[in-house]
Amino acid sequence: MIPSLIIQIIWFFLVQLFGYKVDLLIIGNLLSENPQPSTFENLQNNSLEILVYHLTIFTFSSLTGYYLKYFIRNNKLDRKYKLLRFKNNWHYILSGEFFDFPKSSYDLTKDKPEKIDYIFIDALVQTKEGTIIYEGIFFGYELSDKLGLDTITLREVRRRKLQDDYSNKKSKYYHIPGHILVLKYSEIINLNFSYYKLDITQDNKVVPVLIE
Repeated sequence: MIPSLIIQIIWFFLVQLFGYKVDLLIIGNLLSENPQPSTFENLQNNSLEILVYHLTIFTFSSLTGYYLKYFIRNNKLDRKYKLLRFKNNWHYILSGEFFDFPKSSYDLTKDKPEKIDYIFIDALVQTKEGTIIYEGIFFGYELSDKLGLDTITLREVRRRKLQDDYSNKKSKYYHIPGHILVLKYSEIINLNFSYYKLDITQDNKVVPVLIE
């Protein structure tokens, strides 16, 4: 609302430099219950100017929004200032960008969030079979209409029953065949995230290492 109001005010005065004028009386009359016929006649006579007005303001707004987003994201200003962040907080959690938040509980001393190659997730899920822990590599997610998490997708998944943690079974894990597994967030009790980077050892082996 605030940016749109500012741009409308700027355009209101800017068009006057080109010899045009936004007649607020006509706009008010158009919004009334019984607009006068002369109002529609005025709109028809100035339809080209009105079209150009809206096309220019829409184009300016779109380009301004795009380049402002690019500037903010490129300079990581949304990580520094809460006001500039996406309303989607899951973006920062599932990308590891929250490590750069000023009030973050974790300070990376050696790495940066950009070093993250993949995220390993443990999801505690309530099912008809009981409480099950799903473990896998984060693949993607979908948001609900209210910008909350709707689903989360994992790959290379295995699972185990929580009650097996207290048993003497040798093999507690069961590997789930398939490419991806989609979990409903409404069925998830909690989530645990581990952020990894891939390092190359002296013998040229690629190994996952927790970021620090």
